[in-house]
Amino acid sequence: MNADQKLKDLMAEFRSLDTEADKSVFDAKMKQVLAEMTPEERKDFRKAFLASSKRTVEEAKEIKEEVEMKLLLSGVDTYLSLSQIAQDYFGKSRSWLYQRINGSNVNGKPAQFTPEEKMQLSNALLDISNRIKNTALKLKVG
Repeated sequence: MNADQKLKDLMAEFRSLDTEADKSVFDAKMKQVLAEMTPEERKDFRKAFLASSKRTVEEAKEIKEEVEMKLLLSGVDTYLSLSQIAQDYFGKSRSWLYQRINGSNVNGKPAQFTPEEKMQLSNALLDISNRIKNTALKLKVG
């Protein structure tokens, strides 16, 4: 069994553990598994572990960005027509904008805003907020 598969199997087993006692038994098993590996197998296992860790960190960053975007818009999205923003400021459909806000899978990958699209959305919201502020000021004066 190669290092990647061994790591996947061990991770699946670890995720299924419920109690601290189960985790203690697993820790002992891990020590045994590592002790039985040759130096070359340990090296391959370490590489597989590091690669898996890096993937997990990248996935966590993507999830964090999705959550941050949802949180940022959660206070104002009910007051805005996101479909109109998608159309007027991006020339795209409502679903295109929602896919990016919600991190929906598109072509097998989570949809995300590019840095330029984030800036464009920021500018759109600033433009809308200025229009609302100007209208409110005119109501006050007029």
